[in-house]
Amino acid sequence: MVIFVFIFIIVYHDIYLKTLLIIPVAFAAFFKNKTFGSMVALGCGLILIVLDIYLYGTNFNIYLESDIIFTGVMIISAWLTGGIAEIEQRTRKVLQEMANRDGLSGVYNHRYFQVYLKSQVEKAKKNNSSLSLIIFDIDYFKYYNDTFGHIAGDQILKDVGEILLKEIPSPAIAARYGGDEFCILIPDNSVAACSLAKEIKFKIENLVLKNTEQIPTGKLTITVGVANYPEHTRSGEELLDLADQALYKAKKTNKDKIELYFNVLDSLKSICTQSETELLSSMKTLLSIINAKDRYTYGHSERVLEYSTLLAKSYGLSEDEVRLIQYGAYLHDIGKIEIEINILNAHGALTEGEWDILKQHPYWGSEIIRPIKSLISVAPYILHHHENFDGSGYPMGISGEEIPLGARIIRIADSFDAITTDRPYKKAVSRQSACEEIMKYSGSHYDPVLCSLLVKAMGNQDD
Repeated sequence: MVIFVFIFIIVYHDIYLKTLLIIPVAFAAFFKNKTFGSMVALGCGLILIVLDIYLYGTNFNIYLESDIIFTGVMIISAWLTGGIAEIEQRTRKVLQEMANRDGLSGVYNHRYFQVYLKSQVEKAKKNNSSLSLIIFDIDYFKYYNDTFGHIAGDQILKDVGEILLKEIPSPAIAARYGGDEFCILIPDNSVAACSLAKEIKFKIENLVLKNTEQIPTGKLTITVGVANYPEHTRSGEELLDLADQALYKAKKTNKDKIELYFNVLDSLKSICTQSETELLSSMKTLLSIINAKDRYTYGHSERVLEYSTLLAKSYGLSEDEVRLIQYGAYLHDIGKIEIEINILNAHGALTEGEWDILKQHPYWGSEIIRPIKSLISVAPYILHHHENFDGSGYPMGISGEEIPLGARIIRIADSFDAITTDRPYKKAVSRQSACEEIMKYSGSHYDPVLCSLLVKAMGNQDD
């Protein structure tokens, strides 16, 4: 276009045609920058001046005078157009940053994080790389907020945000995911993620705040969950869910800790066939449904697994035997998928018919896992985990050592968690009181040897 205009200028010397040169100059200034636009304007002006000198000689003439003035006009126009464009671009960038940032903490907001997570998962899939998600919330934040007011609570969120902005290395990002919940997305493995989580936790714990002595922990603490792609999942949506599960587990077992996601069923994938792996995935889904149906026992399977592992190791079982008991403990209630929600969450005593239905869940659970060959030896643990040592349990009423050891371990771990967890029909009690309750039924409901081991193990944990 510029060359075309110059040809007409040379032929006709039309001042109006020269004004067309402002168009490419304005485009250059608007889409590049004002300096580049000014250089284009100067270049066009110099070409006009050189043409004037070539056509009319070096003597000053009317064409040379007008072209010098026109060159100045083009440079000024380019500078102004470019300046306006830069202001518009800066304004757009500021507005976009405001739209993507949390106004209180200064880190990215929930909406931006969701979009960024999706893009990073796609990038990790394409590059076959690792991506870790850290999710944490502030312990006792609601208590602090309610006690000292929202201004004090907001200041904590600001301070945490400042730490995250300062400590999170690029290309990792931090975002406020909820009220007192924050996320960190780091393109690295779970070891690096846990290391970063420890650093952040240390920095937050060392914040100097007023009234922290009023918090139950005596200082500001956080509870952290960590999950990794592709170590734990191949789905970006599930990555967030798994990190949240790890966070929930950390909060339920003990606040002020870092929990890396772990599911005992994942260790079976390497020895299972494709169809069995699909069944395992289905079982995980079923357990999620049971947790959703039975709001009073959410996380129950994970805690029973923890207590069963402690007991099995205290008993001196081999690593392989411990692992089988872990499978049984995690899956012991899977048969509850067949039970209606109103029975699971009943506040009063069950009717005889409802109780008969509930007592079927060990049998249903053992049947659900039977198609998986790797879990065949676990089925008896699930089938008999409600048998009592004196033979008064269900579904078969067997007693003593007739009950498989794994089932006896799960039986006592299951009861211990029920006693220490709020239920519709009773409030939770302390671990010490729970141990006393367990010992009360030693030899009747529970294996006496296991009762003693549990009390000793819990005593050691308290120490």
